[in-house]
Amino acid sequence: MPEYADITADQARDFLASHGQDSFTLLDVRQDWEYEEMHIPGARHMPLPELADRFGELDKSKPVLAYCRSGGRSASAAGFLAGHGFGQVLNLQGGVTAWQGQAVSGGPNLGMNFFAGAASPREVVLRACCMEQNLNRFYLSLAEKTPDRETGETYARLAGFEEKHIAWLLIVHRQATGETLTVADFLDLALDQALEGGITAEDFLEENPDLLDSPLAALEAGMAIEAYALDLYSRMAAAGSDPESEKLLLRLANEEKAHLKALGALLDRLGERR
Repeated sequence: MPEYADITADQARDFLASHGQDSFTLLDVRQDWEYEEMHIPGARHMPLPELADRFGELDKSKPVLAYCRSGGRSASAAGFLAGHGFGQVLNLQGGVTAWQGQAVSGGPNLGMNFFAGAASPREVVLRACCMEQNLNRFYLSLAEKTPDRETGETYARLAGFEEKHIAWLLIVHRQATGETLTVADFLDLALDQALEGGITAEDFLEENPDLLDSPLAALEAGMAIEAYALDLYSRMAAAGSDPESEKLLLRLANEEKAHLKALGALLDRLGERR
């Protein structure tokens, strides 16, 4: 996957101080209410659920420094921009929380870090299947934990979509390899990919216990991962797949875009209650 650079809050301050205001884009990818509550002066606001439709408004010739609350959503945004031809993309590690001098845990990963090691279309599809399995378990865990019925129903609905995505990826895998697999065999192969360098949903939740107790952190994690999936499927579709696979991958990308908006709406509901 195309690379971006994580920088600390102090490095971000040095960057802002050493660059003229018109020479770069400071990009805030949080929701409207978050931006209104507080933002870094000079920031351009473009919520993460809108980025895939609006990134053309940004100048690719200028460096971009992206940020969110904790660094997870902006990391996904930075990866997306790097993959769409932006030359220098920076992510504010820890987000505005770190900018304000507060401690923050690392951004969510949920098995995304090992896509760079995939050497073939087959490996990419299997690792995408692993990511979808993780998302399914992640959302089911959130659905069981949340006390709010509407939020729980949304998480459960998203978990069901991830199951459908696995079935679509199985078709893409067959088109790419000629292998005819059962869903169970496909899931087993994807699990092998996870054991070779990824992370299971259970491990992820164990490493980030606050996600089950903090609606804000859980929503941020979900949005970051959905944005990554949207970017991944868009790139896979553009990589010269056969027409049937390309159609399915674009449908996957569009569904991830809808999931991002659904999670953004939940985050907005959370903001209204604050």
